[in-house]
Amino acid sequence: MIELAIDFETANARRDSACAVGVAEVFRPEAPIFRRLIRPEPAEFSPFCVAVHGIRATDVAHAPTFAGIWPDLSRRLEGAVLLAHNASFDSGVLTACLTAAGLPVPGIRFICTVELARAAFPDLRSHKLNIVAHHLGIPLDHHEAGSDAAACAAIGQHVAMMVGAGSVAEAAEKLGIGQERPRAARPPSASPRPGLPTPTRRVDGQGFVVTGTLAACSRTDAARAIKMAGGRFQTYVTQDTDWLIVGLSPGQTKLTAAHARQQRYGRLRMATEAEFLAMLGINPA
Repeated sequence: MIELAIDFETANARRDSACAVGVAEVFRPEAPIFRRLIRPEPAEFSPFCVAVHGIRATDVAHAPTFAGIWPDLSRRLEGAVLLAHNASFDSGVLTACLTAAGLPVPGIRFICTVELARAAFPDLRSHKLNIVAHHLGIPLDHHEAGSDAAACAAIGQHVAMMVGAGSVAEAAEKLGIGQERPRAARPPSASPRPGLPTPTRRVDGQGFVVTGTLAACSRTDAARAIKMAGGRFQTYVTQDTDWLIVGLSPGQTKLTAAHARQQRYGRLRMATEAEFLAMLGINPA
């Protein structure tokens, strides 16, 4: 059975707003990568999504709709097992686009390479695509759908070879992906990441949300530092959020929510990790 990696980029927070797709074959890195721009209907692009992938409405003005690319895409996907990095997102986009186009949703098996990476490389500080690709020396033009799909395929192949499996599906079975199983304890040789120094500045009453991966600390460390400085750590962007801290590979959902809140209330501000640490008077070094 053929195994393919797939990646979608979306125009906004809606799952049926795919604006690009990439498909790469696992175990055949020399095979051509399937790349297509897609014109979502309506072609409404969030500025935050544009900031992530760089695709604008003008870029897809003459591109086919999802229904237009589906005959070509479906021929490639027929009978395949699909890999995706955060498979719940890409499978959700595929389902939403098919449903919006009035097309039947085929029963396709997805394997999540985030879960594979977590099982294979438990000590990585993050298992986002760019972090895992960098760890394995895989070239990546992040958020270009074809490059993301190729990197996902390479991760699946690497893990399969690492565990002595002939396919990614076999590797997932060996690693217990998709099965209820206890998490393996961290090996004694693995040292925990150090926490942040005590904040020296106050942010009393201000609400903070973090999106993406922080380089200097874990999200738990950031939450602890915010609380020590008198602030409020929030999981989601809400009406009383004051700051969105933007780390590496930020999530589109929080970026879109922040943009909506800025437009409606005009209060929420965004800061880089370095700006956030300076706000708390913390020198991570």
